[in-house]
Parts: sequence; C-alpha cells; structure tokens
Amino acid sequence: MKPQIAVIGLGKFGRSCAIRLAELGFEVLAIDETQANVDSIKDDVALAVVADTTDPAELEAAGITNCDTVVLTIGAEIEHSVLTAAVLKEMGIRHLVARASSDLHGRLLSRIGADQVVFPEHDMAIRLANRLSLSSLYDFLESSPDYDILEFPIPHGAEGKTLRDLDYRARFEINVVGIRRGGEILVTLHSDDVLEPADRLIILGSVANLHRFASQRRL
Repeated sequence: MKPQIAVIGLGKFGRSCAIRLAELGFEVLAIDETQANVDSIKDDVALAVVADTTDPAELEAAGITNCDTVVLTIGAEIEHSVLTAAVLKEMGIRHLVARASSDLHGRLLSRIGADQVVFPEHDMAIRLANRLSLSSLYDFLESSPDYDILEFPIPHGAEGKTLRDLDYRARFEINVVGIRRGGEILVTLHSDDVLEPADRLIILGSVANLHRFASQRRL
C-alpha cells in the first residue's frame, strides 16, 4: 500500500509539493478552499478536494485521518494557518509538517504541536548562498531533481556502529557526506567513525535511494 500524504493549501508552493510527492509514489490528498486551485491539480494527484480547512467535519469527510503525514502549506494567512494546525492536532494527525512565513509564525505552529516547521523562503536563500559558494555541486543538484542531500536521524540500533559496519554505500547506493553531532557538523569522515545515539546523518544520493533508505529505517 502506498504511503498516504495530505497537502493542505494549493498555492504555488503547495501545488509543487503535492505534485512532486505524487511523482515519488505517494498517494496524495490535496485540499484547498478554492475550487480553481483544486481543479488545477486534480489530474496530478490521487484525490483533490475543496474543504474548509478549519472545519474538522469537512477534513474528516475528505479523508484526512487516513493520511500518515499532513503538509500544511498555508503561509500568508497566519491566523488561518494556525487555526488549521490546531484543528489537525486535535484530530490526532500523527505527523504534521507546517510551512511558516516568519519566526513568530513558526513559534506559534511549534507551540500548537507541529512536528516539523519549515521556512521555504529562508531555506531557499541559504541554498542560493551555498550554491554560489559551491557552484559545481549545487548546480548539479539544482539541475537534477532526481538527486538531493537530506538529513536523517540514525536508524535504531546504529549507535555504536562504524560507517564501515553499516556500509550504506553498497547497500543503498547513498553516500554519508556529514554527521551532525550536537551543534557541530563533521564533514571529514572515516570508515571507522563510530555513530553516537543523537547523531544525524547528512546523505547524498538519488531521491529514490534516499526514500528507500528512509522507508526501511534499519541498520
């Protein structure tokens, strides 16, 4: 069974997110309060629905409680975004990823219980700065939508193991290019480096292999 994800808010950011998730094999439920936005994406996702995103009954009727993850992309209307997030958490949504348009917006979403808050405009600016300073790698990634660099918590049971023990390059065709350890990022890695429980891996690879690694979550 395909993993189910809902995307709420079908502006440019939400629409692009929903379509890309569908391309990656997710069963996407797209929700917006505007019929035109829903019509623009209905042929690209599993289901597109018009609903009041602050009304639990309408969200439930749309099938929101069947989704493993909900991505809330409403950015400009902070009050609407926060109210929607509150409703979703009250409904028991397991994993809520919410877009924030400012630090205050992000703090409000976190207090409500959003599991992950993203700042697309800020992140895009950082990526641009990085691309300008490391043009060859980032030009490649920007022009190759099938490849990316992502950060993951280490899988359960990987603590105490070395990178050689885990051998992710051979098993998943991905490359560990860094380890986030507390406030530090380790980029000079050795095969005998031992992972610690709170480490996070920074991994480069194809989107398909990154998704395979994330979905298996094993040693």
